[in-house]
Amino acid sequence: AGLYTKYCPQKARITLQLLQITIMAAETPTNNFIAIPNLESVNVSGIGEILSSPLSLFQSSCDASTSPVGQLQDKISSLDLSLTIPNHPEFRVLGYPVGTNAFSGKYKLLLPDLHVSAEFVVGLSISIVIGTILAAIIYQFVLSSREKSSTGRTLLIGSLLCFISIVPYVLFDILGTQNTAVRFSIMAPFVLYLFRTIEAAYDFVPKGADESFRLYCIYFASPAEVLFEQRATRKDMFQSTIGVMKCAAVMSTLCTILSPRGYTPFGAISAGEFYEPITVERYLNLSHLGNCFAMAYFFQSALAVGNSVLGNLVQLLTGYKVLHTMKNPMLEATSPSDFWGRRWNVLVHVVLKRGVYKPARTYASALIASLAVFVASGLFHEWMVHAVFLYNKQSEGVILGSNTAFFVWNFIVIACERMLVATKGVQSLKKVLPRFMVTVMIIMSSLPFAHWFGGPYLNGNFFSDYEIIVPMIRKM
Repeated sequence: AGLYTKYCPQKARITLQLLQITIMAAETPTNNFIAIPNLESVNVSGIGEILSSPLSLFQSSCDASTSPVGQLQDKISSLDLSLTIPNHPEFRVLGYPVGTNAFSGKYKLLLPDLHVSAEFVVGLSISIVIGTILAAIIYQFVLSSREKSSTGRTLLIGSLLCFISIVPYVLFDILGTQNTAVRFSIMAPFVLYLFRTIEAAYDFVPKGADESFRLYCIYFASPAEVLFEQRATRKDMFQSTIGVMKCAAVMSTLCTILSPRGYTPFGAISAGEFYEPITVERYLNLSHLGNCFAMAYFFQSALAVGNSVLGNLVQLLTGYKVLHTMKNPMLEATSPSDFWGRRWNVLVHVVLKRGVYKPARTYASALIASLAVFVASGLFHEWMVHAVFLYNKQSEGVILGSNTAFFVWNFIVIACERMLVATKGVQSLKKVLPRFMVTVMIIMSSLPFAHWFGGPYLNGNFFSDYEIIVPMIRKM
């Protein structure tokens, strides 16, 4: 702010007025869509029109049934995309009997809701624009700063971290979205921004990202891990497009199967909250484990779809390859370290490694640095749970603390692995057991506790909100 006021007084005045507008919007009561303040009253030429037009267009295009989006949604809803399967006798599939009329009835193809999809596109676009602005500030005043330990630099970094932590709440108020899946998508980039800001403060920016202003803006604002040393070929583009289609098909199938059962296919069974006594009978109940696996596989597939779609867009727009971030950990992991470090959401793994592990490693041991990573992961997930499910929403059964407890437990699993992996017994066991049995054992180290992580999402109706933007088949 001091630099702005000194060298750019006109821009400082505009920035202050825009900040006042943002505060006005945040303080306005909201139910669904809040009234955007009259930006035309701001005494800065063109600013009111620039800011009010996109948001006004978004509200007018999504709020009314007579809007273009509303009319198109009505036309899609009026389409008869149903199929009736007649009565059939009992038959066998791969030796297993299928009962009489088990599949008979009327089925309908449900297409994505355009209103919610528009909220998703607009919200994510705004998040990326804000990320680009943050990247410009960090490149100019943090990465280019010669005084790496100056007070001004430290204050700027702290201010940016506070800003990143608050902005998602402001966006939720301005856009008025109540859909938890849309909120999650809007907020996800800010998690990346948070740790990318910390990595910039400690000079752990990946190679190639800080070679130019343009490359750093691409890197920082992208909802993917851009590999600047590798150019995307036509083969890469084709394979990533096929990957998007496969992930979308899997996600659509999961929603079709799990939605009629409320995403608890083996019944609504509670093993208890993280602060309650742990009992073997409840935590190893087969129905509970089945629900936890279904929930974990849903998360894996949903993250795979999001990362594939956004990663493919980044490749097309920039020409650089992006990191493949979800590598089927639920079915192919060979160790807890392999699960969390090389297969599950590798995008978050790499930003945590540069933004938490490496800075912590300069002051402490590898074990303490790993603990810091898992605690940081738990805390940012708590931040997301609060913003997505609790901020200006009524969500029954959503509590804070369970996500942190889940990641602390997984740190204990990782620590035990490090102590036991070199022993002869473990090495012999890995050689004797088939790979799928090793994977089952790895998954079972965390699966009984998976409801600590997924409980807030299940109770907050995340799954039912997510299925609205996914094509699926439902029996009528």
